[in-house]
Amino acid sequence: MMLRMFISGRAVITNMYETVMFSGLGAHIIALVLTIWKKERNFLMAGMGYNVLCLMMMKFANNMLDPAISPLVPVLRDNFWLSTHVTTIIMSYAALALSWLLANIVLIRLTFKGATGAEVRDQTNQIYTCIKCGVVLLATGIILGGVWADYSWGRFWGWDPKETWSLIVLLVYMAILHGKYSNWITNRRFIPLVAGAFMSVMMAWFGVNYILATGLHSYGFSEGGAIFLGSFFAIQSGLLALTALRLRNQVS
Repeated sequence: MMLRMFISGRAVITNMYETVMFSGLGAHIIALVLTIWKKERNFLMAGMGYNVLCLMMMKFANNMLDPAISPLVPVLRDNFWLSTHVTTIIMSYAALALSWLLANIVLIRLTFKGATGAEVRDQTNQIYTCIKCGVVLLATGIILGGVWADYSWGRFWGWDPKETWSLIVLLVYMAILHGKYSNWITNRRFIPLVAGAFMSVMMAWFGVNYILATGLHSYGFSEGGAIFLGSFFAIQSGLLALTALRLRNQVS
């Protein structure tokens, strides 16, 4: 990443390949901070696991992630806003990715191995911490993006697909946070909700670029990601359905 930054002379967050790369690093940094703060190594294991997934995407998803360093469109040439808004958004996705990975690990354990109530509570608190980090970063990134939009396009908010989906992600995770805080969402409901909520992040991150491909964020549009995104949705939905069925049978 340092070499790429040195060669291009800009932050490495200007295309989909670089955002995947940076999110892996961001997840690692967040996981390391949370590991030191909370004294829980699960954060670090999740960060390493997500980093491996990002590296696999960069290596094998050549049809959807272009590693080439291309000239920037004019709106991206302001390194200050590029290095604040986009960085904050991708860091928020990284934190939410940690919560998604931890939630799926708990789901699989509950379904196939079993876990005690204390273990579920501990892991739920870890997931909750990741979501709080992600929501704070995402809200900050959206505000910074609005300021940049006003500076570049003359309006703070325009219901652009990228803006709209970022707001949807924020509202989804804020609803989960408030539901958990008020005990309206129990631990058993919280974990599958978090695992499913990450599909909204994938839609905001990849879906707008590869499927919708409309709006002012055209510099991020590309091709070849529809199959990947559809496969992700299908696998995640299938896992949620399978775990719900197995847990229902265990209860009955």
